[in-house]
Amino acid sequence: MSSQVFDSRVNYVGESPLWHPLTDTLYWVDFPNKQLMSRKGEQTSQHTFDQMVTAIGWVDQNHLVIATETGLYRFNLDTKQTQLIVHVEHQVSSNRSNDGRADPWGGFWIGTMDNDATPNKGCFYRYYQGQLKTIITDLTIPNGMCFDKSRQRAYYADSAAQKMYWISLDAFTGWPVDEFSDSELRHRDARLFFDFSDSAVSPDGAIVDAEGNVWVSLWDGGCVVCLSPEGKELERVDTGTSRPTCPAFGGELADKLFTTSAQCGLEEAPVTANIHGTTILLDTKVKGLFEPAVNLTE
Repeated sequence: MSSQVFDSRVNYVGESPLWHPLTDTLYWVDFPNKQLMSRKGEQTSQHTFDQMVTAIGWVDQNHLVIATETGLYRFNLDTKQTQLIVHVEHQVSSNRSNDGRADPWGGFWIGTMDNDATPNKGCFYRYYQGQLKTIITDLTIPNGMCFDKSRQRAYYADSAAQKMYWISLDAFTGWPVDEFSDSELRHRDARLFFDFSDSAVSPDGAIVDAEGNVWVSLWDGGCVVCLSPEGKELERVDTGTSRPTCPAFGGELADKLFTTSAQCGLEEAPVTANIHGTTILLDTKVKGLFEPAVNLTE
């Protein structure tokens, strides 16, 4: 399988690609540069915020949810105005947001981490029906959040540990179930999904396809790997760049697989098949799923 550049603009750290199914537009962020990027056909745009934006979701045709260093905001794509939804660790100046994603129930999950990646300072939160709750604690670099509604699972990664995990979710509400339903889930209690620690790669962003397989962009791995729900490796797709960061399904039928990538740390590295930091379209025959809308109704 091969890959090609979908958008040639170089991102220092591209992240959180999102195909908006109502407008057929791919959005993503270059979070160190505080930029929201987009492409629809030959039309491109970029908008610079006053804070880093690390993750996004869609609300309706004209609005996104954006995760900044200090909280979740509603962003108007037409006016470029932001409106605070909820603060997230805004009082912890040493922390910032990281990976995040909408869930199939209309909630939005956002990870936080220490700016210097101090161990065990990170968490995952969920915003749903007007409530922000801490879900998973004791993380270092929270990443890879994605969902399989049919199996009632949330997957996530701690990139520092080079491992992925999963937890069970309630079929009707999307909140964690089992022994964790009434309290925070300590990271050490989650179920191991896949261990990459015998290699030099780290799991970054991830997404679930229509069959329930998990696609993971591997930082320093130069590929997106496909894992079965049982945690078996099925295939790898070369990205043509060393540091892919997060995958997304898109296209009119959700049958195109994209990944963002990073130039970070590769400024002096040799040029590869695809320039580091570009947004890549991968050659696969996989049917994906569109990202669900974030429901901001309280």
